[in-house]
Amino acid sequence: MKQGAASQSHLFLFDHYWWVLFLTIFLALLYSAYTYRKDPHCVGDKVLRHDLAARISHWFNAGGMVILIFSGFGIGFLMFPRQVAGTDGAAFMFNLHFIGAVLFLFGAVYWVGNTFLAPKRFDEHMPYKGSIKDAIIHYARMAGITNKSERPPGKYDASERLAFVPLTLLALFMGVTGIIKVSAHVWHLPKGLVTFATFTHDWSTIVLVILLVFHIVLAAVVPWAWPLLKSMITGYVPVEFVKHHHPGWYKELLEQGVCELPKTEDKNKNAKGEEDAK
Repeated sequence: MKQGAASQSHLFLFDHYWWVLFLTIFLALLYSAYTYRKDPHCVGDKVLRHDLAARISHWFNAGGMVILIFSGFGIGFLMFPRQVAGTDGAAFMFNLHFIGAVLFLFGAVYWVGNTFLAPKRFDEHMPYKGSIKDAIIHYARMAGITNKSERPPGKYDASERLAFVPLTLLALFMGVTGIIKVSAHVWHLPKGLVTFATFTHDWSTIVLVILLVFHIVLAAVVPWAWPLLKSMITGYVPVEFVKHHHPGWYKELLEQGVCELPKTEDKNKNAKGEEDAK
């Protein structure tokens, strides 16, 4: 929105530095073009799950989203009233929202650039036929409701693949509608377009917050996810964890020669082979 006379005494970054957002998009694409992606490889008893590029895009996105959500509620939208009083408080929240937008845009566009250059990374995130069934079975088994087993999880299990689609679409909606709202500070846009962008932006925020709560709980709070959370910092996850929780990926790593069989497992395999030969 236009700040009017208030902008004369308070610096609103969206009004004065709107061009930084477009520069961020350009720099993120440029940086992604010069990024070297690393395939999974083993170092001792650990395997690379998230290379540096993946961690950069994830934490820029995460940091940007947290700031955007916090400042968004501070500014107020839909049925949520403004949490700050006066022009000083509003200016602070709007400027914080601007910073969050810069971080989020860099992470999101950087990921898009990387994925365009390495489409196989997009495929490994996408749901497969039977993802919903496998996700239900997985969590039902974790809760002790059933003994059934789902399809051996790959690098990303069924629930992670299912969450990828709505999270990506919501991030896209928020990014595009946010750019439209910022553009309205600079150029004259149809009122209907800006209204639609604001409506979509606000409701996308609500749905995104709900999905993020589930994502944080399942990816960081529950104990079985802690090794994966750690891998978002170090990049590596224990091979033993992969073997037990992502057997489909473990099998791929062995078939591709990325990781070698542990000695005990190798001995058991040789013994079984000799027994079958007899």
